[in-house]
Amino acid sequence: MSVNKKGLPILLLTMLLGLSSMVQAENHFGYSKERPLIFAIDIDYAPMEWVDGNGMPHGLDVELTQILLHRLNIPFTYGPNSWINVKDDILEGRADLGMMVYSAYRKDLTNYSRAVFHLYYQILYRQSDQEIFSERDLKGKRIAYLASKPLTDTLKNAKARPVVVSDLPLSVKALSTGSYDAVICFSYQAHYLINKLGLDDLVAEDMSLPPREYCYVSNNKKLIEAINEELNLMEAEGVIDEIYGDALSMNKIEIPRWLWYVLGILIVGALLMFIVIQRRHQKELQREVKRAQQSEQMKTIFLGNISHALRTPLNAIIGFSQVILNDKENRLSMEECRQMVGHINTNGKQLQYFIDELLQLSDLEGNGLLFNRSDVNLREVMEDFAEQTRLKVNPGVKVVVEACEGHMVVDSNLMRLVTMHALNNAARYTAEGTITLSCYPEGKGLRIDVRDTGCGLPDELKDNIFAMLSERNAYVRENVPGLGLTICKAVIDRVGGRIGAESLPEGGTLLWHWIPREVKK
Repeated sequence: MSVNKKGLPILLLTMLLGLSSMVQAENHFGYSKERPLIFAIDIDYAPMEWVDGNGMPHGLDVELTQILLHRLNIPFTYGPNSWINVKDDILEGRADLGMMVYSAYRKDLTNYSRAVFHLYYQILYRQSDQEIFSERDLKGKRIAYLASKPLTDTLKNAKARPVVVSDLPLSVKALSTGSYDAVICFSYQAHYLINKLGLDDLVAEDMSLPPREYCYVSNNKKLIEAINEELNLMEAEGVIDEIYGDALSMNKIEIPRWLWYVLGILIVGALLMFIVIQRRHQKELQREVKRAQQSEQMKTIFLGNISHALRTPLNAIIGFSQVILNDKENRLSMEECRQMVGHINTNGKQLQYFIDELLQLSDLEGNGLLFNRSDVNLREVMEDFAEQTRLKVNPGVKVVVEACEGHMVVDSNLMRLVTMHALNNAARYTAEGTITLSCYPEGKGLRIDVRDTGCGLPDELKDNIFAMLSERNAYVRENVPGLGLTICKAVIDRVGGRIGAESLPEGGTLLWHWIPREVKK
């Protein structure tokens, strides 16, 4: 085997340096020219180390070690042998120093230096098998490799047919002729052997296995500590890169083609997901902005309309009060005063009613009483609403419950608020007849109807009964319906429901509302 041209000058120089160190005095590691350090090398481990036909050592490990031991002032000689014997010579102390891959199984038997460099695995197989061969599917394949417990465990887990060999070049040749399905070795070995043996029919592909550390190993702990310090200096000076440059370049990881496909799919998928999330977020943000704008607009309209609605009874109270107070000459009759006091009392009650409703709305907003779903027995709840209403109706008016059966998961607070407002409104305007409460499923919600046989909606309120929250100043100054239905409209809109009112052909009024619900399973 020939030495590369780049390493020849270094080899000659370091051999001279090594020979000169043999005659130096004994150093603090205990090695001398009479008892030199024995550096064990594999006779056939190219390009790292080997012995030619004349018994001369060669290889990158030889070059590095010659320089290293000269820098440490240590006399040395070589102990060439087959790999199985080299390993035993080092572990059993017949050799003082060697180089091997770090093994967790041997870390308690000897001392390893820091990694000189890292080794990466490649798998060799025939080009003709490229379409069917996959590292991810080694099941049943005959895989040749030099003895390595991690590789053995990996291949057994993959249910391959592992074959431990002692001659790597011979095994690579056997792969080319079909004796094996693949050979696993380090990347520098794969490139070196394909080129040296001229086996262009073989393909080398990186494996997704952890890299291994290529280290010095010795039973002399102090020697390893000194080697570590010197290796740090040599790495900083570029000596290691100068010697192992070609081998290190072969160790560069090339991402397998299938992994590029997987990475590409993942990246595209991540981008698509990001775009979808961004669009959803943008739409949600737009909806929130629209809700905020609508809420602000509704609040402005609501407050403006309420101020007008409150001003009407206040003006009546203040106006009639001033007339009475300014009647110092008693020009007003007792009947006139009684009428004015009656107006003051009526408007005062209306004002009190308005304020109570405003406080109720504020309480709903502040305490978050709405939007809490619970299981509701519709018949029991509606009968309870009807019973409360019977205490308020005029004599002779009946309150009946129809078509309210079953259980539903619904917002009970919301249902009570809106339904009771509708029932109170019916009780207020029904002098005789019947108030009918009914509920039934409609689409994905629950519809609740309150029918009465009262006077029906005044013409001036038919299009305006819920308008206090819709258009500025849209309410009618006379016969203002109060805030009850306005509050109902506000909370129904908030949960995505619907509410309506209409006069019935036979007389009376229908107030209905629809709220989302969930059917109990």
